[in-house]
Amino acid sequence: MTRDTTELAHDLRMPLQLILSCAQLLRMELGASPTPACAYADLLMDGVRQLEAMLEGSLSAPDAPLRPARVDLAACLRALCLRCRPAAARGGVTLRCVGARALSAVTDEERLCRILLNLISNALRFTPPGGRIELRLTPLGDRVEIAVADTGRGIEPDRLAAIFLEGETTGGHGHGLPIAERLARQLGGSLRAASEPGRGATFTLRLPLTPDA
Repeated sequence: MTRDTTELAHDLRMPLQLILSCAQLLRMELGASPTPACAYADLLMDGVRQLEAMLEGSLSAPDAPLRPARVDLAACLRALCLRCRPAAARGGVTLRCVGARALSAVTDEERLCRILLNLISNALRFTPPGGRIELRLTPLGDRVEIAVADTGRGIEPDRLAAIFLEGETTGGHGHGLPIAERLARQLGGSLRAASEPGRGATFTLRLPLTPDA
């Protein structure tokens, strides 16, 4: 990370803290009634906390140690769907979770969420109105598979081979996919992509249920 980027990450802390404080005050004003406004305030607070966690990771050393803990993967995916559903609704896209309803793993939840939010964000960007995005959770023995599948425009074969390369930004995929692939390796797993132009793309994250000793 360059010095300028580190300074930017540091400077973003204050406005994020202000947004979080305002969301918390708004939530208090709304009270305990389960209204849509309450749900949006909760999503706003969760989003700010996620950004703060990402910034803390950016300010730490690239080889910062993992923080493994028991993570309810099904609950994690449902929470990510809930957080991203307003953005999907604005784009006319259906976002849902399918697969295992109870499955846990020992992993770094912050890094896992960074990977999946990146994949969901890309899927939302390239899926037109009326399309679908699915988060699929599948147990595979001592490993687990999490797939983010969309019905978007897909990826050309010559692009598919390069999307995880550092510095490869052609086509609008940016730096996020190389970062996601690196984070997957840090978690002891892998990230793969499959696509057919015009028929969507599927990004598959495979992780161990427990880390290596």
